[in-house]
Amino acid sequence: MKKSKWIVLMILAIALLGYVFLRPKINIKKLDYNYTTLEKGNIEANVSSTGTVEAINTVEIGTQISGTIKKIYVDYNDQVTAGQILAEMDLKLLNTNLASAKANLGVSEAQLSRAKDEYERNLVLYEKNVISTKEFTDSKYAYNQALSTKKAAEAAVDNIEVSRDYAHITSPIDGTVIERSVEEGQTVAASFATPTMFIIAEDLSKMQILADMDESDIGYIKDGMPVRFTVQTYPEKEFYGSVSQIRLQPIEINNVVNYQVVVDVDNKKGLLLPGMTANLEFIVNAAQDVLLINNSALRFRPTEAMLKEIKPVLEQKAGTVLPDSVQQGFIEALNHEELFTPANFKINLPATIDGYFFKNDKDKLDFRFIEVGIKTGLHTEIKRHLDDTPLQEGIRAINGIKTKN
Repeated sequence: MKKSKWIVLMILAIALLGYVFLRPKINIKKLDYNYTTLEKGNIEANVSSTGTVEAINTVEIGTQISGTIKKIYVDYNDQVTAGQILAEMDLKLLNTNLASAKANLGVSEAQLSRAKDEYERNLVLYEKNVISTKEFTDSKYAYNQALSTKKAAEAAVDNIEVSRDYAHITSPIDGTVIERSVEEGQTVAASFATPTMFIIAEDLSKMQILADMDESDIGYIKDGMPVRFTVQTYPEKEFYGSVSQIRLQPIEINNVVNYQVVVDVDNKKGLLLPGMTANLEFIVNAAQDVLLINNSALRFRPTEAMLKEIKPVLEQKAGTVLPDSVQQGFIEALNHEELFTPANFKINLPATIDGYFFKNDKDKLDFRFIEVGIKTGLHTEIKRHLDDTPLQEGIRAINGIKTKN
């Protein structure tokens, strides 16, 4: 009875050992794969952002004097030229003040004339020792004082006349009125800050977009970089511009550091209006008619059985096609138990080198190292196979596993 028991135990042990050693081969034979096909196409890497369409050069026009607006000569969207009168302030109070200032000037002139006559008379008498030094000095002081009073009165008249000129609000540039914030009869006060009455855009055929770029993406943005964007009113139409400036002043938005990027845009057709929200794509890199691989094939994780089978292939190809700077580290990792795992076996490859699994002409599992170019969320450009295999469409790369029933 005991002998039979030992025989049964030995059979079970042999079966268990056989299962452990033969399992990788059994699993490999049972595996079937899902594939993705390499194909040629266009690829583009971009960074997204949003911004606001604005006129390139706008001028805010206000008034330097307080008062009531008597007349407005322009409205929204009017074309204006430099020097054109936009509005006129009421002049009644200024005219009254001017009349008063001129009257004060007349008084000061009369006082000056009297003081001058007295000074000149006292000068003659003082030279003949007829009057005292004090009397002469007093007359001289009165004359100088009257002279200063006259100059102050003249300045007051000039000041009011300048204010009268300011009562005519004119355009400093040629452009388009894009904002009018006042009405006729409205009173404006310029005591503390110049109130804005009009905003004039110099040239609406050229616009700019101010976009806030996250600090994690700003490193990709360069001067002159092409930009594609859309606006809500034309959702199916694409517009294009280029980066003209990256402003270095950081802006914190919701605890995230951003930098403002200026994009110049041609608006000859007049479709873009100031204030529109633009959804932008900064084209970091692009390539036409190149071989593309779906990223699922590059992210594919083999089973332990597949990894064990492919190890000699990886070692042989790594020693042949990988650059010297990469080769040694990768081969050493093949024999490192913690690194040679389904998740980490490619960890020592640089960002420019990757690889994919495929079935070769003998229907055996194989692996090919590639040099990669542009990467997007879905595809990656294959610049070349490191084993110099021609770049051609139709190659089937493994991107998944399914077990046969």
